[in-house]
Amino acid sequence: MRRSGGLPGGRAGLSSHGPPAQGLAAGLVEPRHAELFSLALRFGPVTRGQLAAWTGLDTSTVTRSLRPLIDDDYLRESGPPPAGRTTAGRGRPVQALSVNPGRHVAIGVKLGPSAVSAVLTDLSATVLARHAAPLVSTEPATALATICEVVDELLSTSGRDRTDVLGVGVGLSGHVEPESGSCRLSAILGWRDVPVRAPLADLLDLPVVVQNDVNTLALAEHWFGRGRGTSTLAVVTLGIGIGCGLVLGDRLHTGERGIAGELGHLPLDPQGRLCTCGARGCLEALAGDAAICELSGCSSVADAMTTAAGRGVTAARARKAFHDAGDALGRGLAGLCNLIDPELVIIAGESAVAFDLMEPAVRESLAVHGFSGVSSEVRIVADPGQEDLWTRGAASLAIRAGVGQL
Repeated sequence: MRRSGGLPGGRAGLSSHGPPAQGLAAGLVEPRHAELFSLALRFGPVTRGQLAAWTGLDTSTVTRSLRPLIDDDYLRESGPPPAGRTTAGRGRPVQALSVNPGRHVAIGVKLGPSAVSAVLTDLSATVLARHAAPLVSTEPATALATICEVVDELLSTSGRDRTDVLGVGVGLSGHVEPESGSCRLSAILGWRDVPVRAPLADLLDLPVVVQNDVNTLALAEHWFGRGRGTSTLAVVTLGIGIGCGLVLGDRLHTGERGIAGELGHLPLDPQGRLCTCGARGCLEALAGDAAICELSGCSSVADAMTTAAGRGVTAARARKAFHDAGDALGRGLAGLCNLIDPELVIIAGESAVAFDLMEPAVRESLAVHGFSGVSSEVRIVADPGQEDLWTRGAASLAIRAGVGQL
């Protein structure tokens, strides 16, 4: 019998997200196993009773379904539940279940215009090894060959066999079709209609999944980061461009053709600066790194931050540059909030370190343009760039695909 229940954050029970990825480990092929495993991975340690409540399954059904996962060492009993989680009842003491993070590894790759970076992680997206190599050319064959070299080096230095790898996730800038894993357009790479997933899977002899790089960050934040337990969130990245990854109703939302979340190309000022996309007044053209550098007269955002901390005319100019960029970003976030009403907005990316200089203007603009007091209710947090930001996001993509939730 099925019962009503809710996941952390008040969501309805999960349903299957489609067939598991090719090459998936045998223990997770059955959809029910994948669903239970993904819940334990994201919210563990968990009890059988919690899994029953979240999925709507009878506790006895959950217990039977978990047995193969425990026998195959995907899940392990980890003792009594943490404080605050129910242990009521008679008979055998309640045992919490935790994922064995070392059962498999995942590989995350960030393909940039000048380098290929990659990490090897366990199933909790904890980085175990990293490697990078320069990209001498963005020509597709060269880029894919470089990815293979980096992956081979990671496996060699970490001592892990290909049979240990759950999958390889690849993140790149641009329009990526999630189903085919092809890049429709990437201005940074100079690509148009380039197949990525299929040829790379053949070269690596491993399951491969490809996504827009900002979408991989949204997934990582949702499963393993600040968005854990949040059903509706947006990850907005600041840098050369402005990107946005969306999780709606507990699922990564990429749209019909993979271009959902192009917040950077929200048209704000038809007379504004020319954007890289060819239009004028896009949010990216008003609040991206180039706009801040131009307005501040500095060579980089880091230089503008240092200048803004000083005194005099140049410091005032730098502070105004961040204010104006923040005002534009606030208007963009107001549009985002008015459309999808997120519980949480995470500011990430390389230039998120400058968000504190923009934040007052962001919140002021959001208060003016956000509908029905949205500015006072949406949580906005900064998660500044870190060494493994993009590659760990790509590894999270591989982990999700590997447990049948793609």
